[in-house]
Amino acid sequence: MGDELVRIHDGLRAEMAALLAAVEDGLATGTTVNLPGRGLEGALRERCLSFCTAFHEHHVNENERGFPLLERAFPRLAPTLDRLREEHVRLARIREDLGAAVGEAGSVDPATVKARLTRLSAELEAHFAREEEQLLAALNAL
Repeated sequence: MGDELVRIHDGLRAEMAALLAAVEDGLATGTTVNLPGRGLEGALRERCLSFCTAFHEHHVNENERGFPLLERAFPRLAPTLDRLREEHVRLARIREDLGAAVGEAGSVDPATVKARLTRLSAELEAHFAREEEQLLAALNAL
């Protein structure tokens, strides 16, 4: 199960990198993202929202299935799992900020989206690293 966690995290990491690259391209060309338009605007919005949905669902699955399973099998992990749940709440707030940036009516500046994506990327990477460091051995032992 630990290898599956890393595979999921790696997929989310790759999508985040692709999103950041798309926003960088928008900044390099001076493109303003107009919502709810088509083309770059619609594609960027859809990718951001799709990514946010995927990582939200991943955390819901961890909170509802994975973490309770680990707590039953490894009670000593309870404090670690509580901390990771708290991180999920904090990451959800950052995800909502990003969703607001791409979901607002009118124009969205790629620099604003990039700043929110960059913050989310850093927080998410730190969270993934902690999960992998602290849970991989237990997950692989299940």
